[in-house]
Amino acid sequence: MRPCRVAWAAGPTCCPCSCTRAGRKRAEPVTVPGCPRVTSSRATGMGWALALHGGAGDVPRTLPPEAREPRLAALRRCLDLGAAALRDGRSALDVVELVVRALLSRSFCSLLTTSCPIRLRPGVAALSSRRRAARVQVRELEDCPHFNAGRGSVLTAAGTVEMEACVMEGATLRCGAVSGVSTVVNAVSLARLVMEKTPHIYLAFDGAEAFAREQGLETKDPSHFITEHNIERLRQAKEANRVQIDYTQPMKAPQQAPQGTPAPADDNSQTGTVGCVAVDAAGNLATATSTGGLVNKMAGRIGDTPVVGAGTYANALCAVSATGKGEEIIRYTVARDVAALMEHRGMPLRDAAERVVAGAPRGAVGLVAVSREGEVCMVHNTTALFRACATEGGHEEVGIWTDAADGDGESVSVAL
Repeated sequence: MRPCRVAWAAGPTCCPCSCTRAGRKRAEPVTVPGCPRVTSSRATGMGWALALHGGAGDVPRTLPPEAREPRLAALRRCLDLGAAALRDGRSALDVVELVVRALLSRSFCSLLTTSCPIRLRPGVAALSSRRRAARVQVRELEDCPHFNAGRGSVLTAAGTVEMEACVMEGATLRCGAVSGVSTVVNAVSLARLVMEKTPHIYLAFDGAEAFAREQGLETKDPSHFITEHNIERLRQAKEANRVQIDYTQPMKAPQQAPQGTPAPADDNSQTGTVGCVAVDAAGNLATATSTGGLVNKMAGRIGDTPVVGAGTYANALCAVSATGKGEEIIRYTVARDVAALMEHRGMPLRDAAERVVAGAPRGAVGLVAVSREGEVCMVHNTTALFRACATEGGHEEVGIWTDAADGDGESVSVAL
C-alpha cells in the first residue's frame, strides 16, 4: 500500500512525515517563512478520504470544557462513522449526508458525552455490517444543539429559525440547495431530494417546506429548533446591536445608544456551520454543508452555505465545504475558486486552498477539502477551525486551534 504524507503548516510550507496502517512516525515541526495568515493541515494518499468541520472563527482558547468537549467528541465519532461507511463501500454522496446529519443529532451527541456505545432500537437485530448499523443509527437521531444547524440553529432578528443546506456530487455536477427552512429536521436531506427529485437546484422558504412535506421528510413545529441558549444569544445581540456569528462570547450593549441607530454591524467573531467532504474508493467526490446562519440576521438573509460555488462545491477534481463569514465567502467564491485553480492552473489541492483562503479577508474563512487522489486539506485564516479528517492510509486528526503564533507551525490536534 502506498504510504500517505501528513503535513501541518503555518504558511505555504509544511513538516512532512510518512504513515502507514501499521503505525506512524511524526517528524518535528519546522517553520519556514511564509504567509502568516493561513494555517492548514494536510494528508495525502490514494484511496478514500473524508474531512469535516464544525465552524471556524476567533474561538478563544478559554472556551469552557462544557462547550469544547462535546463538539470535539462529536467530530471524532462522526469521523469514525463516516470512515466506517467508506470502508464498507458507501458512496461519497451517502457519506457526506450521513455525517452532516450525525453532526446535528441530539441523541448522537448525548451518547458522546457519556461515552456509551450506540445501541440499536429495541426489536432491531444486531447486525454485523457497519453499513447497515450506520443507517439505523442515523434514523434514530434527533437534532442537536452543539452546532449551528438543525436544532441549535441561531435566531433571526424576528426570533425565528431559518436553516440552509447544500449537497453536490462532483462527477455529475448535480447539486441541490435549500434555505429559509424552519420545520425540516434534516435540511441536508431535503437538499439532496431537491437534487434528485426535481429539475431545479435551489428551493427556499414556503416552496422548500411544501416540497419537504410532499416527500414525507420528518418535520417539527418551529419551536422545536429554538433553544433557551439561542434566545439568550439573540437578546445579547440585540442589546449590542450586532449581527453575531455562532460561538460569540457575551457582548455588552453600547452605552446610551441614540435613537435611529443604524442597522446592526457584523460581529467578526466565530461560526458553527457544519460540513463534510469525501472521496470514495471509486474516486467519486461529494460535499455537504448545513447551517442556521447568523444571530440577529435579517429575516430572509441567505448566506454562503446554499450558494453553489461559494460555501459548497464539488467537481471531478475536488470537493470543498467552507465556513466563516458568509458574505465574504460569497464575494470571493471560495469553494469554486479552489477547484478552478486546480482545473485551470494545475495546482495541487493544498496550494489552491491556501491561495484562496489567503486572498480572503483575515478571520473570515475556513474550509475542508478532498481531492480525487485522496488528499485532504483543512485551511483557515481564522484563529481556529473545528475539524477532523481521516484517510484510507491511516491518518486521522481532530483539532481546533493551530499554534502558528507560537512559531513552531504545529497543528494542535486533540486525541479522543
